[in-house]
Amino acid sequence: MVIQGVTYLSDFEAKKTIIEMARRLEAKGFLVAGDGSLSVRVGPAAVWVTIAGADKAALTQDMLVRVDLNGKAMLSAKPKPLPEDLPVHLKIYQENENVQCVMHTYPACAAVMGMQGQSVQPAAFSPAVRALGRIQLLPAQNPEALAQAVSLLCRTDKGVLLENDGCMTWGKTPADASHLVEALDYYAAVTAKLGCFKCPNCGHCTGHCSGCGKCGSAAAAPAPVMAQPIPQPMTPQPVPAAPAPAVSALPGVTGLIQPGMALPTLPKAQPAAAPTPAPAAQPAAAPAAAKPANARDAAMAEVIRRTLKSFQ
Repeated sequence: MVIQGVTYLSDFEAKKTIIEMARRLEAKGFLVAGDGSLSVRVGPAAVWVTIAGADKAALTQDMLVRVDLNGKAMLSAKPKPLPEDLPVHLKIYQENENVQCVMHTYPACAAVMGMQGQSVQPAAFSPAVRALGRIQLLPAQNPEALAQAVSLLCRTDKGVLLENDGCMTWGKTPADASHLVEALDYYAAVTAKLGCFKCPNCGHCTGHCSGCGKCGSAAAAPAPVMAQPIPQPMTPQPVPAAPAPAVSALPGVTGLIQPGMALPTLPKAQPAAAPTPAPAAQPAAAPAAAKPANARDAAMAEVIRRTLKSFQ
């Protein structure tokens, strides 16, 4: 039905939804015995809520009561015990008009987180956990004080962890509030499994609870973690000096030098010797007269000389 532009469940739909959700949550282990409570808004100022101590697995319409936002019972022929946390439900509806359902449940893993003083930090290892966002832990206190503390968070957050008292979630629909419970428990289970150890008797996971939920054995104590030796940094060893390269027998030529080898000592350069002056040129000697080859030639020469002299 629609009232002032806002869609609400009818009384019949609200009661049917509460019964179905209660049985589903109880089957998943999120509700224990008569603990917990569920409520659904059916108008601007009216809510259906489970009575105190109602068995959620066998919930009937007689175990539900309609109240206004002041906590006054409506449409009830005889008084019914109201849940202790009703002030918290009503405060959430008063502060956030978009909320249509509020649940107080006891998922085991989330309950342990509250007992250990832990809160839920934004994570992204599943879409449901991503939508969960931040869930703060509130200390144990009376319902009126708890209602005031929750009123400061109900517009920004989607739930709270309660110290030693489970958790509360709220949403625009009953399905939204139920999914938040599942996501919260999944988050707690995943983070607990980081240090989870299995039951020595049946192998069931016991790392996030006080005992094995399958066979009843006490929780296995975490095995001591052996300290691993811290690796020491490697000390660089000195590199032995390479032998000096053999000097080549050829003058002015060095041997092959390898990386890391010391450079060979080169011989000092000797001063160049002064050039020797060239000897002075000697005057060319006059060519010696050719000796006659034989006596005949000498005689012939003498005859010619005398002949020429006679003509003078």
